[in-house]
Amino acid sequence: MQVFISWSGDVSKRCAETLREWLPFINQEIAPFVSSQDISKGERGLYAIATQLQECSFGIVCVTRDNQSAPWINFESGAISRVLGESSLAPFLLDMPIKDLIGPLTQFQATDSSSREDVWSMVKSINDNCENKVEHDRLRTIFEKFWGDLESKLGEIRGQQPKAQVPERDTSEILNELVGLVREQNTRLGGLERRVDSVNRPSAHYTINEPREIHIAPSRRVIFMSTDVTADVNQRAMATIRQLEEMLGPDAVRNANVNKYGVEVFLNDRAAGKVGGFEGALATVAKANQTAIYLKSEDGSDIFGHPPF
Repeated sequence: MQVFISWSGDVSKRCAETLREWLPFINQEIAPFVSSQDISKGERGLYAIATQLQECSFGIVCVTRDNQSAPWINFESGAISRVLGESSLAPFLLDMPIKDLIGPLTQFQATDSSSREDVWSMVKSINDNCENKVEHDRLRTIFEKFWGDLESKLGEIRGQQPKAQVPERDTSEILNELVGLVREQNTRLGGLERRVDSVNRPSAHYTINEPREIHIAPSRRVIFMSTDVTADVNQRAMATIRQLEEMLGPDAVRNANVNKYGVEVFLNDRAAGKVGGFEGALATVAKANQTAIYLKSEDGSDIFGHPPF
């Protein structure tokens, strides 16, 4: 089973290489991929990474205080989660507790590398994704045998890294973030309820008091805006969606999620069948609007991505 291990920065890379060596001891079916070790000389790096992203069954992101907001870490995390779903991606925190994790990676179930039980939970998840699973009691015995080796090597990496300049988060900041996340979830749930309620009421309206959601009833599309979307990003995203509808049909878009990285669009079945004839034009739209585009069918299956999935 392929496990894609993502890293950014020297400390994170050493952590990834340590996991690459250690994981096969747990289950010999596990085949980790780390770009610093597994891309042959002369091979196209980005192509090899994109291929591995498509073939992997589980993803681990090696996160430090310094790299948790790095664009490459968040790009690969997004690509893995789109292919596998959130449950098959684990941020692996080298030098900080879970409460200090910030940014897009907070939506995933993180693993504190200093916690034996956290790492055990991650190992169980990886094993459960293997075709030939190791029975849990035996797996625990193997884990306990090799845990000390991993703990020791990760401790050496932590001891060698320069002192991070990122301050620890205080309690009030964490509470404010939790409140914001709860409010955003309530908004999204309310939007879904209104969408169901509006199926038999095709009158057009905008939801004025909830700027993160725009509901346009004639085409029955719902667009969710992340709270970190700026006016400029919003304008480019909406332009992108309008151009998609010009190509694929006025009712092509069922709903869309917009964040600062791009737009994820769910298409109806008829529009999904047309995408193959417009891939070049769609890539041009993405580049012109400086917006990543990820198209999916109504059931969530990937259809098209630029940058590619």
